[in-house]
Amino acid sequence: MTSQPSLFDLPEPAPTPTARAPRDHGRRGEHWTRTVVADLHVVDRHALRDAAHRRLSDAVTIDLGPADDPDEDLLDPHEEIVTSDAAAVRWWTEPTTGTWPQLAEALRLDVVDLDATDTSPRQVRARWSVTVTITDIDLLRTQAPGQGDADETFPGLWNRAADPFAPLAGLPGVTWAPVSVEVLRGR
Repeated sequence: MTSQPSLFDLPEPAPTPTARAPRDHGRRGEHWTRTVVADLHVVDRHALRDAAHRRLSDAVTIDLGPADDPDEDLLDPHEEIVTSDAAAVRWWTEPTTGTWPQLAEALRLDVVDLDATDTSPRQVRARWSVTVTITDIDLLRTQAPGQGDADETFPGLWNRAADPFAPLAGLPGVTWAPVSVEVLRGR
């Protein structure tokens, strides 16, 4: 009997290597945006609003001169704080807390966005995003406590070097719960 392969005796195909998802290590000049969402429950409205007033009063302001078309319908920030818990959260929260100036040599701050919305009485949803450009990824690796794995992704490094929820630390009159943290590479 000859041992010739037949139609049903095909050789086993060679195994294909498993595809690895590309790792987002982060490189100098790349733009990244971290978006954070938290739900806040206001337990002491007066403490929250007083803190927002104090922060606004102590803040450095920049006068850009007379506006050509001032919007008279806009409320003064102090008046706005009185109107809603979300306004107080917006005027108290600084989205770059923990990132700027601590990581100023590793990341360049490009864009900051902040919004807070009253979702129901005594409930506020806060959302902020910070966009940065990597200036020194190696320096960031030394400033991110923990693993120090050179194979780690940039989102992991950034989240370890700067707590995403640091902007809420010390906010009086509220309790809060994290909803999401998303770090995406820009185009």
